[in-house]
Amino acid sequence: MLCSARDEVPSTACRAEGCTVGSVLGLGALFGLMLSPCSRLPLVSAFVVVGVPLMTFLVAAPSRLGLGRELALFARDAQAMLLAAACALTGRRREAAAVVGVHRERVEAAYGQRLSALLEQDPLRLHHARRLGAFGAMLAVIAGVGLPFVAGEVYTFGDFPVAPFVFLTDLVVIGVVSRVVTERIAIRLFEAGVALAGGGAWVARARTVPLTAMLGGALGAVGSLVVLAAAAAASGVESRVVFDADMTRAAVWFLRQTAPMALPLGIGIGSILGVGMGLAQRR
Repeated sequence: MLCSARDEVPSTACRAEGCTVGSVLGLGALFGLMLSPCSRLPLVSAFVVVGVPLMTFLVAAPSRLGLGRELALFARDAQAMLLAAACALTGRRREAAAVVGVHRERVEAAYGQRLSALLEQDPLRLHHARRLGAFGAMLAVIAGVGLPFVAGEVYTFGDFPVAPFVFLTDLVVIGVVSRVVTERIAIRLFEAGVALAGGGAWVARARTVPLTAMLGGALGAVGSLVVLAAAAAASGVESRVVFDADMTRAAVWFLRQTAPMALPLGIGIGSILGVGMGLAQRR
């Protein structure tokens, strides 16, 4: 079905559905590639290892805005937070509250095209979900950039003057990718939480928390592999630039070395988001 100007469905919805269909087809193609003789090649094997979690995550937690609008909204988040903090520090608390209120309206307008029915029921839950997503991204960034401090014999930022470059690259890559991943997980949990809400607050919590915790853990497991793949790509580029090492081998080594730690971490962060989303019920 094609979307035209006369359709009632917004163009963003059409693009999101097309992206989901493309992800399903890509996932099927990757599974076919895994069964082919080409899967024995190291580069193809690494491509499959990265592609399968990415396509799975795109199917399980599709974007409601599109990547470009998500990144623009994150930039507006940072702008509003800094402006509100500056107003609060200078004693202008009314202006700070006004900045927060305007930004909330901007967020609701951005998600209103796809989630209008859910926002009418409980708009505050959306902002709670996005705060949980930001918290999950912060945990992922701390874990990612903290590896050289925890396991210095395995991971390193290198020596000065390249160490700041490696640190900032890891910070930006892990921060942006993990924020996109946790945002989509949080929105998926928001949708599930609204669907499961109803009745008394404690009855709703008892019904919702186990389900959202399991959903968050499952999405966190897949999402952690997406963040890990981005960090591995950054590690490969850094190894090439700093140590003149083979980029593909460095990325594959990072994947194999870090996956046993990233997977339980992702499950834990996703479960925390799920519990936090399930506990948020109307009184």
